[in-house]
Amino acid sequence: MHLLRGDPDWIVMKALEKDRARRYETANGLARDVQHYLADEPVIARPPSNLYRFQKLARRNKLAFAAAGAVALMLVLGWWPVPGRR
Repeated sequence: MHLLRGDPDWIVMKALEKDRARRYETANGLARDVQHYLADEPVIARPPSNLYRFQKLARRNKLAFAAAGAVALMLVLGWWPVPGRR
């Protein structure tokens, strides 16, 4: 499955699946997956993985992840003001 490059490809491949049991049951299922894709949420057509879900979470919450990363970087580099340290 190295030819698939993103959520739209997974959605189309599931819609065109030869086996009826593996296709979307209704047009609403397809529409729901498209809505998930547009909202940067995990789509049902793609095999689930923790990394994939984390990437979707980070894309939806860019500001929060950027702020947490900046605070973590400050703590690691020692730029954060700690009481009692000069």
